[in-house]
Amino acid sequence: MKRIVVFLLVCLGAAASADQKLDYVHAVTTPGQGRLVTVDDYWLLAFSNTYDIRLPEHVTEGQKLQIQVKAEDAWQSEPFTVVAISIYEDLCRLHRQHPSQDGRFPSDAIYIQPCARE
Repeated sequence: MKRIVVFLLVCLGAAASADQKLDYVHAVTTPGQGRLVTVDDYWLLAFSNTYDIRLPEHVTEGQKLQIQVKAEDAWQSEPFTVVAISIYEDLCRLHRQHPSQDGRFPSDAIYIQPCARE
């Protein structure tokens, strides 16, 4: 089920980027939690994974975060460098790699909602 959700998120993200202009911002305020989506192989999206995470309430572009990831019912610490922050309405994505201009090549990202630009 999680893989289907990830597939839909990636497809909707690509469709949204084609229909709406995503804004890139320098900093955002978060509720302190989100979902990490890892993409192991773009061409085989079935290898994507999602995880509940905890993160700081203020995040800036270029920041090296130490996030808490819930995997197999246990929390573990993992580094995550925020290369870019995109926002559409109250949904933010913290990108591990800067997305391509056309949005067709997803990489690991943290999805946060609600989220607000600073």
